Amino acid sequence: MKKKYIYVLASLLTITLSFFVAAPLLAAPDELQIGANKVGSTWYVQAACIADVVKKANPDIKIDAAPIAGGIGNLKLLGQGKMFIALTMDNNNLWAYKGEVLFDKPITNIRTLVGGMDQFYVGIAIRKGSGITSLEDIVKNKKKIRLMTVQRGTTGEASAAHVLEACGMTYDDIKKWGGSVEHTDFEAITNAIKDGRCDVFIQALSKGHPTFTELAVLGKIDLITISPKGLKYLEKYGYTQSILPKDSFKGQMKDLLLPGYRSTLTVTESMDDQTAYKITKAVVEGKDALVKGHKAFEAFIPQEACNPKNLGGVPLHNGAIKYYKEKGYLK
Repeated sequence: MKKKYIYVLASLLTITLSFFVAAPLLAAPDELQIGANKVGSTWYVQAACIADVVKKANPDIKIDAAPIAGGIGNLKLLGQGKMFIALTMDNNNLWAYKGEVLFDKPITNIRTLVGGMDQFYVGIAIRKGSGITSLEDIVKNKKKIRLMTVQRGTTGEASAAHVLEACGMTYDDIKKWGGSVEHTDFEAITNAIKDGRCDVFIQALSKGHPTFTELAVLGKIDLITISPKGLKYLEKYGYTQSILPKDSFKGQMKDLLLPGYRSTLTVTESMDDQTAYKITKAVVEGKDALVKGHKAFEAFIPQEACNPKNLGGVPLHNGAIKYYKEKGYLK
């Protein structure tokens, strides 16, 4: 009897906890939670800043940041109707809307409010002492290398695969040439580079990225780019050619032209026009407050927020269109 009681109690506890974990995804449209990424991530802080700006301009809108679910995960949740607003990447928007790369089918119920909110890059780090001068050199000489990326199914890992493709190689090629490919977490990657067990690390980065910053300060890596031909090739996947200014990281002596992407505030088409209008207006006119909250917003140009190149091919929400036309940003 006692065992049965414990089992029932445990089951009830599991159900209760599951409800609270799922709660952010089930919030009503008038209790918006901005899908971001884990607590402590750049996106989580940015989402909190956006929510604060929106609430101050519109006390009637209840909105906060949610520590879920990353660029790809957010788009999938939007598509399933389990989320109403989220931060996404412009190139991820392209993949989702077309149903390609990490998306099995098109997600067509998404709309955009604000684009070009910051600047991210695909960082290519080479371990000092590895003898590697370029990714193209690896292909030419079929060099044996040890590549590490973050977990599969993420923007960072997909970016790594795309960069390799642009240079003429795949994960299988690296293994065929005697090398290795490992998909893991930042801590494991950092330790591997420090210990000389990783030669190449490719990952999405922004200025001040903690992993790249630590490795650069320790003098363990060099940042490189790929050929102009490779950069051009990546445009088909929605990457832009973006300059990472010199001295962004210790030891970076010159500007680097890298594949890039930018954050977009994306919603579902079911959001009412008035709410979409209010959020768009608050964010576009709140740059100063956003920058105070996180320096990543320094790259945000409000007048370019509705530029199609910053939206990944996803249509603007009707409420956002109304605002941009009033401002004269759209005709």
